[in-house]
Amino acid sequence: MKSITAASGDPAVARLLGRHPFVELVDGGPATGVEFSQGIWERAVFVGRSDEEQRGILEIMDNNPLVCADSMSVPSAGATLAMIALGPLASGGLIADSPTIAVTVPTEEAEIDALMEPLGWFEGSYVHFEPQPLDSVVAATVMVAIKTPEELDDIDALYEERYGRTFFVRRDEDSEWNSSLVAGQPYALYRLLVAPDDGTSLLTIRVIADRDGKAGAAQVVHAMNVMAGFEESLGI
Repeated sequence: MKSITAASGDPAVARLLGRHPFVELVDGGPATGVEFSQGIWERAVFVGRSDEEQRGILEIMDNNPLVCADSMSVPSAGATLAMIALGPLASGGLIADSPTIAVTVPTEEAEIDALMEPLGWFEGSYVHFEPQPLDSVVAATVMVAIKTPEELDDIDALYEERYGRTFFVRRDEDSEWNSSLVAGQPYALYRLLVAPDDGTSLLTIRVIADRDGKAGAAQVVHAMNVMAGFEESLGI
């Protein structure tokens, strides 16, 4: 017997819901995200809504409140990549100046800023739209001045703490960096390059993900799974 009913007008989300072992897929639903019901409890995962109290990428958020939340919002595609890059730094208090984010899909600075504020960064960011022919893949390059830690390995430790045990965000420092690494995959990849200096260092973070993967549908279903108390990778 199915545990929940769910609907989405996003074909990629609907496709994942259709193979979910605990979901009965029904017609309708929002153009992005998903609406789902557990008994009489109506719930939703939105995309790109900065007015939701529970918002962000799951690897950075405190997921405990999601179990009791009526709704939450995952970021849009470009903001997702930005948060993968900047979330660990903001949480760790290392950001020294407003980051610059070059992204291959249109992305609003206001959305990123609203996601960064709960993590303690209130000085904004600069976003540049740089379209590239990457088919289903989106990419971002983030450059940010950081407070130089006592040990440069502390930077790696921040990212390892957030992403080392997750399935949907992975580090890749060795492969030839191109869209084929994530095309059709549910996870994002990131890469770090630090230019160390006394006091302040420059960190460059590159992130790529598929629009239907971590930058889209897979993230929506992942969020629904957490809210509903399912195993995080079900259906994905």
